[in-house]
Amino acid sequence: MLKLRWGASAVAVAAAALALSVAGTGAAVSAASAAPATHQAGPAVLPSWHTLTLTGGWVYGGFGSYQAAWYKDAQHVVHLRGSAKFGNSLQPVFQLPAGARPANAVFVPVYAANGSFGGLWIKPDGHAQLFDSTGTNKNVHAYASLDGVSFRVP
Repeated sequence: MLKLRWGASAVAVAAAALALSVAGTGAAVSAASAAPATHQAGPAVLPSWHTLTLTGGWVYGGFGSYQAAWYKDAQHVVHLRGSAKFGNSLQPVFQLPAGARPANAVFVPVYAANGSFGGLWIKPDGHAQLFDSTGTNKNVHAYASLDGVSFRVP
């Protein structure tokens, strides 16, 4: 058998809930805005993106994407954006500068042409190479997106 206990706090919570439900959301908003603010958020600080120089014959991928770029956030996570195409898959697509390089090799998935997936191999020296599962790397050669790639650095 279930026993319900009705103490003073339960009655107070029920009364407050009933009052707010009858008064509507306007009363709840008024009550919330009357409470002292504990934290004032300032304006959002947008990241400062740094352009990546494409190498090995790789060029901007187009299709309205961003130019290849990177930034490092306050938690030491490097973020990439942009796209590349038509390069030599045996050559690095770019090299990250010191401070934005992983301590160990990083392999991350990337979107490639024809709705396929490829990969980006980022080495501790900052060189990054694109590859895919075709054996010829034809999908990343046709188009590779860097959007959404992120990894932690020391």
